[in-house]
Amino acid sequence: MAKLHSGSIVLFIISLPLLIGLVFYGPFVADLFLHRRPPSRFLIPSGYVGWAKIEYGVTSAQPLPREGKYLVVRLDKKASAQTSSGLPEGWAHDQFFYDSGEARRPLSNAGWCKGGMIWGEVTSSEQSIRIQKFFIGTEDQFRMEVDPAGKTYSPCG
Repeated sequence: MAKLHSGSIVLFIISLPLLIGLVFYGPFVADLFLHRRPPSRFLIPSGYVGWAKIEYGVTSAQPLPREGKYLVVRLDKKASAQTSSGLPEGWAHDQFFYDSGEARRPLSNAGWCKGGMIWGEVTSSEQSIRIQKFFIGTEDQFRMEVDPAGKTYSPCG
């Protein structure tokens, strides 16, 4: 009968959590690398507050232009846009800017209580057109938009 050496026991103790971690987190990590998409750069009219709406797959519209690695989505004065390009699938680090035509001011998409200006992104479909919507404004403006009575708990105090 073979004897277990103390080194074998230590190796087993160290490798077991790693193996369990690979089983549980491996698919998530692989998904991060396999489902990347080109990032988008959203150009929003300066000072706009409200919902943005982008329609993808509109055959009569122009495809999205590029600035380097970014797909550029230029919103009109009502914060809407149409493109023949498809809605990119996967994840990426998108950028949002207030655009005056002469200068761009970056908008944060940080989470709750962090001064973000981009909220509530949703996607939907209407026939062959994919629609992306998100709210542009402060966290308080977004909360008032989705809960005018103020009944939703605010984690910011």
